Amino acid sequence: MLCKITTLSLFLAYFFYDSKLAKCSKIPALSLPTYIGKGCLRDDPSLNECVVRKGSAVISRIVQGDPKYRIPKLDPLIIPEMTIQQGTKQVGLTMRCKNCELHGLKNTKFVKANVDEKKKHVIWNFELDRCMFLGLYSVEGQVLILPIKGDGNANITVTGVTFSYEYDYKLEKKANNRDYTVITKSDLRFNATGMVLKLENLFNGDKLLGDNMNLFLNENWKDLLKEFGPTIGNALGTVMKNTLGSVSELVPYDFIFPTS
Repeated sequence: MLCKITTLSLFLAYFFYDSKLAKCSKIPALSLPTYIGKGCLRDDPSLNECVVRKGSAVISRIVQGDPKYRIPKLDPLIIPEMTIQQGTKQVGLTMRCKNCELHGLKNTKFVKANVDEKKKHVIWNFELDRCMFLGLYSVEGQVLILPIKGDGNANITVTGVTFSYEYDYKLEKKANNRDYTVITKSDLRFNATGMVLKLENLFNGDKLLGDNMNLFLNENWKDLLKEFGPTIGNALGTVMKNTLGSVSELVPYDFIFPTS
């Protein structure tokens, strides 16, 4: 009887140990992509400069997508729907752009980083000379005393773009006994110094009315950007969080910020 119990105990112990090993083996522990190389030392006095240097070198590559790290193609970035709702004394309209393509992220410049490893708080600052939205729009409303309505192709070019991505994170130890980054809070602030709109087929294709309306809208681009800006910011914020989250789920923290 003792032999049977001992045999059963050994079998159960092996079974649970083997199950734990199997569970651990399913947790990925990838190195950073080769186009990034080794991570930045967390105790490096020039940590922020290292982050900018590493980040600047890979933006044009990472926007192409990387299935291994679950990163989709980001340039152009497809935004299913964007909405501008503008209500002022001069302009009152609702414009929607479906299946918008955001072009130009590959030219983003990583200009500054502030990594507080102790507080687990990070701020990244970026600049982009111009980006362009292409898609199918529909608009209705009123500009001054003139009703506005139309649908067709839209080209919205935003210039002098600056944005900052700020996030807090925590470390979560997984079954493979490695720590992984989990974003707990994030925010993206967006600004621009100019915007040019070109809406085709306004007023059922009336060129004179359409050209004048485009001219008027562009003269009031600042009012439109107040509504358009947060929509762009939300799209970029989602991209940043999802991209960072995808990598953080696969690459252990000590690979991203190793110790010396």
